[in-house]
Amino acid sequence: MVFNRVQNLYHIGRAKWYDPFKGLWNIIVGEKSEKALLQFLKENLKESGNILDMGCGTGLNLQTIIKLDLPFRCYRGLDFSDNMLDIARQKFSGKTNIQFEKRDLTDLSNMNEKFDIIICTWVISHLPDPVFFVNQAQKFLNKNGKMFLVFFGKPQKWINFWLEPLAKYLFMSKPIENDKITQFKNVTNRHLYAFGITDCLEIKMPI
Repeated sequence: MVFNRVQNLYHIGRAKWYDPFKGLWNIIVGEKSEKALLQFLKENLKESGNILDMGCGTGLNLQTIIKLDLPFRCYRGLDFSDNMLDIARQKFSGKTNIQFEKRDLTDLSNMNEKFDIIICTWVISHLPDPVFFVNQAQKFLNKNGKMFLVFFGKPQKWINFWLEPLAKYLFMSKPIENDKITQFKNVTNRHLYAFGITDCLEIKMPI
């Protein structure tokens, strides 16, 4: 199963390779999407707000939030990799308003909490049904809550010719087709970067 293959990928070296790799990845294709995420967080995080990070990995998004001293009341990070979560917990040990939880994002049926902000970066391209996930995840947003997504888009043909096989066999992920993206509900903003490799979406729940 793809799910198990992705788990095995992040199990290599107990996921200690991930943070250096992510830094390199941002330089190659993720720099502008990272800036877009930072701008979203600066504009929307509040002292009273609670954050859900779906597919939090080693806690890099939270690391950025704390480094910039952005306000928030509490943070909850979900991931399916024990190794990634171990690294995240080591980074933020002793902080009572931060919680990490092992969770399969394909089954969120027993989650009932609501959040003001949801972030989900480089995750949904791994999932078997990204449309279902994105639309279901919105039920965890408070009224007027916002969600920010970063994922593999379908780039220009000359790039996709080599990118899609690489993404499939190296990263166990698949670029998301535009016809699927148009099925995501409540999208307010969309930005494409790096020739369409990087897709960023903002979602806002109605009041």
